[in-house]
Amino acid sequence: MVFNLLDLLGFPGLELVWDIIAFFISLIVVMMLVQINAAIEKSGKLSTDVTRKVIHIFAAPLWILTWMLFSGGIFSRWLALIVPLFFVLQFVAIGTGKVENEDFVKSMSRSGDPKELLGGTLYYSLLMMVFGIISFYVPAGGALALASPMAIIVFGCLAGGDGLADVIGRKYGGDKKFGIGGSERTIAGSIGMFLGSFLFSIILLYLFSFEVIGWDVMAMLVPVLVISIVATIVEALSPKGLDNWTVPIAVAIMVFLMPFIFGAAVWSFANQTLW
Repeated sequence: MVFNLLDLLGFPGLELVWDIIAFFISLIVVMMLVQINAAIEKSGKLSTDVTRKVIHIFAAPLWILTWMLFSGGIFSRWLALIVPLFFVLQFVAIGTGKVENEDFVKSMSRSGDPKELLGGTLYYSLLMMVFGIISFYVPAGGALALASPMAIIVFGCLAGGDGLADVIGRKYGGDKKFGIGGSERTIAGSIGMFLGSFLFSIILLYLFSFEVIGWDVMAMLVPVLVISIVATIVEALSPKGLDNWTVPIAVAIMVFLMPFIFGAAVWSFANQTLW
């Protein structure tokens, strides 16, 4: 929207053309992250545990930031979601053995088994699609006054929070662990979950506020703090393998409830699912 170069160059009315260009830029950006990460893993400079979390932490936020390239027209969200759809198809093809891609497997799985891509990695991409569809930040027509932060905060918590929880938990968590349903959490990991959720959400909201002028990031601090605490509690109590689902669902519910909890004076921007 702000970065529609065709408009800036004096070629209005070509929103669909620019959206197609924006889609390719978005795909290239995310693919570059994956390929650079795979090259680092192959060099041996970082372990597989770290490289897979680099993807987890940065893939969705980078993709969401490219949303600002799109025109906000009727086709914007659908073209944007082709990016995670591409990865869903890749993971299914690799995980079922129909396609071989050693770089993907090594940089995104703990064990090196392609079938692992059919678990949390696939769920992550599916959730990108789901929230891209139901909560692309502007409705068709590009009405910035109705911009919704739901997907932005969801992925701030799922990507930044859950990603840092694993990295910090492994490094500083020690042997004292807790959890239910086979999950293993640590206090350090939960602190990482809270800090990552809060910081990533606020940073993403701040970057989007340059376009969505009505978003007062300072007023959002306390609501996002509360959402981050809830996300941390939900992640800590989630059974093994389910946090990729429970965290975004809980965050989406909390974002929806914010106007009722804090009132319009604090949470004053639109908060609905937008089509």
